Amino acid sequence: MKKTLLYALMLLCTLLFPGACTKEADPAAEGKGAVSFSLGMPRSTRAGAYDAYPWTECAIRVYKYVGTGEERTKELIRRYSSVGEMPGSIWLLAGDYSISVELGSRVDATFDEIFYRGETDFTVVSGRRSDVQVECRIANTIVEVEYDETVLSLFKEELWTNVVLAERYNQQEVVNGEVIYLHYEESKPGYFILPEGVEAFSWRFRGVGTKPGDDTETVVMKDGTKHISTAPGMRYLLRYKYSPDLGGSLTFEISVDTSVDEKNDPVMFAPDPQISGFGFDIEKMQEFGSVPAISYKIISIGNLASVTLSSGGRSWPVGLDTTTESADGIAVTMNSRSDMMLTLSEKFFAQFPAGDRTLTFLVGDEDGRSTEKTSVVRTQGVVSYTATDCWNDKAELKAYVFDTSASDVKVRYRRKGVAEWSETPASQSPERGVYKATATGIGAASEYECQLCFGEKAINQPYGFSTAAGPQVPNAGFEEWSGSSPLLPYVTEQYWDSGNHGSSTMSKNVTQNVADPRPGSAGSTAAELNSQFVGLGTLGKFAAGNLFVGKYLGTVGTNGVIGFGKPFGFTYRPRQLKFWYKGTVGTVDYSGGGVNKGDSDAAQVYICLCEMDGPHVVDTRKSDTFFNPASKTVTYCSGALNKDSTNDRTDGKIIAYAEWINTTPETSEWTEVTVELHYNEEYEGTVPNYLMLTASASKYGDYFTGSTASIMYLDDVELVY
Repeated sequence: MKKTLLYALMLLCTLLFPGACTKEADPAAEGKGAVSFSLGMPRSTRAGAYDAYPWTECAIRVYKYVGTGEERTKELIRRYSSVGEMPGSIWLLAGDYSISVELGSRVDATFDEIFYRGETDFTVVSGRRSDVQVECRIANTIVEVEYDETVLSLFKEELWTNVVLAERYNQQEVVNGEVIYLHYEESKPGYFILPEGVEAFSWRFRGVGTKPGDDTETVVMKDGTKHISTAPGMRYLLRYKYSPDLGGSLTFEISVDTSVDEKNDPVMFAPDPQISGFGFDIEKMQEFGSVPAISYKIISIGNLASVTLSSGGRSWPVGLDTTTESADGIAVTMNSRSDMMLTLSEKFFAQFPAGDRTLTFLVGDEDGRSTEKTSVVRTQGVVSYTATDCWNDKAELKAYVFDTSASDVKVRYRRKGVAEWSETPASQSPERGVYKATATGIGAASEYECQLCFGEKAINQPYGFSTAAGPQVPNAGFEEWSGSSPLLPYVTEQYWDSGNHGSSTMSKNVTQNVADPRPGSAGSTAAELNSQFVGLGTLGKFAAGNLFVGKYLGTVGTNGVIGFGKPFGFTYRPRQLKFWYKGTVGTVDYSGGGVNKGDSDAAQVYICLCEMDGPHVVDTRKSDTFFNPASKTVTYCSGALNKDSTNDRTDGKIIAYAEWINTTPETSEWTEVTVELHYNEEYEGTVPNYLMLTASASKYGDYFTGSTASIMYLDDVELVY
């Protein structure tokens, strides 16, 4: 009788069917029967160990027979890609079935990959359990080459045999890779999968060596052919022996072994510990919140030795005699030394932020077997933040809510470091288990925390998020300069400009960089705005030291045409303008525009956030083009920009503005200045798209009025959000 070792794919029946502990319907009442499977495996030809079998390269298929007579066909109903995936038992509707098992890789020719295959039919009877054994056989044809010691001792320079699946040996086909073959340089078995129609193999032996005491080289080459059976599992032994007494001939013999898969394998196998969800599929993500706890069934053939639960970089060694819930919300019930129920309560999940949490179970038994299994649990709470309306400081907070009895669902939130919480109601979205809430007052470059609440009850740990920084003005530290006459406050990207374009016609720069940055600056330079007379003798004009966001469009005589403002990608709403200043405010010695000699000059910085489609053009010849930053509207040019440009639109909106005026005669040390932006209420909610920002050592420079003693130093301009 054939002796075959059974490799069980199941645990003990009492462990496999904890049906009395679940609320599922009785499968027997639905016309089903239970089937458990086992494998009969041949002894490994390479090692007497369970690990010698390719369990991870496995295809198990269960088919149901459909139809009758000639129309009877098989329909695939189950497929498993490893032995570990297959449950110890499955419930199937009463009927006729077939199971096929394939282990290993189906390689044409190999020394390492053995391919096993087995198939059997079985019948399921309603309300009954049955055991089905699948006997797996080696599906390869095995050709083993064995070199006798007489061959090994002589042919030391070259020794090989090629075995080819072909009627006749052709070396060129071997070289070209046109045939299936194996190259043997030592004694060992090779494994072939016979293609359809192949009923023979051929070989070539080649040996080169020198006889002891004789310098004559001996070269032997032999070819041969063997017709073979197409039945799988046949083993052919090709043994070579050299006979020097018979004139130096090579003899060989071929033996056939048809019982390769009938030998006992001495290795015993039992399955590793099993971990499953109690009442749910552990392979699927579980939503936690509608029940007070979630449980896992852990069973093994041998006694359990250790159980460790890990998640989020933390680990919990689980005691095997615990009967009460731990401080971390982990409870254990030992049904026997090999049967455990591990339960995780709300207290356990409350240690973590909400969302998808991966639990890793590592279980070992006293026989040295171990299993690692993961389970993903989605818990309640806030899980994401989306900046929906940065300008109006609004954000959407997304939360998971699975407790169908929850009421007064809301989210509380606050800036980190602030004691008081703000609250906002959360409403259910069309997405399953998802609630959304709108938070206001969410500013730029800040850290916040938020938490789901059911009434006054906080759910799980707070969720933290950081907001992006608001945009800043390019070259705000005035580190980038180029040219000499005019000296330009940029290198490649033109964003700032100055009146140097006009003053340089008289070989002067009213604005320049100086190696005198404010204390603590990351840069090495600052801007110097120096008001002065530009000309020769009495021919010329007073020019204010100035710097502005925009572009100098051209010079007409001694007058300038300037386009104030540049497109700016506002996201969050600036609250303040901050910059560093030092300088001198002199006494007016060039009058005009209602300002008299002897009056105090004034340093000025102003900013406007505008909605318009082009810059505001100022022509110093035309006072009606001069700009009032306190106005709520602004004209602008929507056409081509040059020295002939004019404002052709009047519908520009000044969303916000701020102005700083300084008449203090002397500020010798760098001073940080902060100016609050004023927002025009009628444009509330409108997002600007243009930035106007201007600095002048003499406020009335548009009128060629000011003091030649006035000088402004400016550094590190910043929008504060």
